[in-house]
Amino acid sequence: MIPPAAGSRVQAAFRGRCRSRVNLVDLQLEHFRNLRCESIPFSDGINLIIGRNGQGKSSLLEAIYLLGYGKSWRTAVARECVRHGEAESVVRGTVRHGNAERRLQVLLSRPEKRLYVNGREAALEEFAGQLHVLAFAQTHLSVIRGGPAERRAFLDRAMITSTPGHVRHLANYVRAVRQRNRLLGGARGTVDERQLEGWDEAMVREGARILWNRLRYVDGLKEVLPPRLFGNEEIKLHYVATAGEGFEHLGAVEGKMRERIRASREQDYRMGCTTVGPHRDDLKIFIDGKAAGTYGSAGQQRSALLSLYFAQMEMHYRCHQFYPVFLVDDVEAELDHQRLAVFLEFLAARTQTFMTTAKEETLPKLPGPVTRFRVEQGVIECDRNPWREPDASGGPERGTVTL
Repeated sequence: MIPPAAGSRVQAAFRGRCRSRVNLVDLQLEHFRNLRCESIPFSDGINLIIGRNGQGKSSLLEAIYLLGYGKSWRTAVARECVRHGEAESVVRGTVRHGNAERRLQVLLSRPEKRLYVNGREAALEEFAGQLHVLAFAQTHLSVIRGGPAERRAFLDRAMITSTPGHVRHLANYVRAVRQRNRLLGGARGTVDERQLEGWDEAMVREGARILWNRLRYVDGLKEVLPPRLFGNEEIKLHYVATAGEGFEHLGAVEGKMRERIRASREQDYRMGCTTVGPHRDDLKIFIDGKAAGTYGSAGQQRSALLSLYFAQMEMHYRCHQFYPVFLVDDVEAELDHQRLAVFLEFLAARTQTFMTTAKEETLPKLPGPVTRFRVEQGVIECDRNPWREPDASGGPERGTVTL
């Protein structure tokens, strides 16, 4: 059970901030999965998306996530987002940052993806910094229960908006590792050693920056992570790097990574792949000194994940002085009422939130004003009077905002 003081602990651990100064004002979709809409206006508080499974709720959040990161959270293949039988899909949205507004657009076609800011084509690194988004879905418990790749991705997603150049370093590093692995996969006597050394240096140059930035980010998470947010369990983090530990500056990371990569070359030849670098690192998560994914109960694992998200939001605030837009898919699927109530109280006071549910009656009382959207067979409807709570006669009058 979560103690009654959990809610006050949240307020104490994360002192009240101003509401997010970055909001998604509206969204337009063309041929995006099964959704059919011209324009959807959003509130800057809680936007509750209601509908049965398979109707398009998660696709709506996916479209918002696409505007935040330039890629989907559900597929790495852009063309899968294009409705069957159509040549392309377009996602557009207006982002308000203080008094300024920007128009974002993602064009998805069968062969390619293009990103635009205010009508001008933009690189991913520029685009991903426009709409700041964090997303929580039931599948994200794999951060606790899954393997190292899930935890590395968890860190890198959050660092995109807080660490300048992180997207570029990741892309360059992945290219270097792939090219090095291609050489390692060849016959030993046919490998051009000078070419291999060139990719070694590319890995060191980019990988050291990735590792150094991750280490600093995890140190920041440790500072703001409330160790006993929901109960009496102690939550701790430890980043395990294949290049070693105890680094005091970037140059030390580069030197040790270069040394480890050279020392592992014989092993890499035998295995046909690169065994040292940030692509093989892990973020260890402990509850009371034990591995959370192996020994934590289901409730403890959920608490640990929520604590990580709270810490990520606070890290974002420290960097930007505002909170990111937050997406919650199937909000009640993995959280009991007590944890969910604490979670929603925290979000409502700080940020624009989008969350989906199949049945609103299964949720605890929602804090603050709520705008409701209902999705059925891809058609999205919005309450005409978004601030009025449902009454005993069946709820507020609804009106279609899409065609």
